[in-house]
Amino acid sequence: MTAAERHALHERLAAARAARDAEQARIHAEARERAAKLWARSAPAGDDHPYLVRKAVHAYGLRQLRQQLVVPLRDTDGTLHSLQFIAADGRKTLLTGGRKRGCYHAIGRPERALCICEGYATGASIFEATGHATAIAFDAGNLEAVARALRSKFPRLALVICADNDIATPGNPGLTAARKAA
Repeated sequence: MTAAERHALHERLAAARAARDAEQARIHAEARERAAKLWARSAPAGDDHPYLVRKAVHAYGLRQLRQQLVVPLRDTDGTLHSLQFIAADGRKTLLTGGRKRGCYHAIGRPERALCICEGYATGASIFEATGHATAIAFDAGNLEAVARALRSKFPRLALVICADNDIATPGNPGLTAARKAA
């Protein structure tokens, strides 16, 4: 390729990246609006939801919409970006188009330490066992992004990455992601 052709290619790639980023921002904005409406329509969840009873944990900051628990995904500023829905049988889904990266659900207020884990029941169990504030990252792939976001917000606070030990899954993604986040 000539220098002019390389330059033109780089400009086309930059334009395509900008268009993709703009589209993603639009999708995330629409999802934030849907999340806010659904959150407003939902009611505070009680500890008697079948999922919470089976996991033997309480409803910390959860809401309920019909038969599903609703877990908010917020950034470090507290902005609601998306929702996770947990059915009575434990099936989990995320709001389509919502931002997850770096977002979490917080239980408790950070004082001496802040625990970071993958799922709601794990986070609630950690909070109940330790009394330490807990941030739920929703999955192994989001642990590092949440840890980075919370490190920026709380530069002097002890962060404890709580790994899911997925020993039966090849590559043990929970432990692998937790080590990387740590």
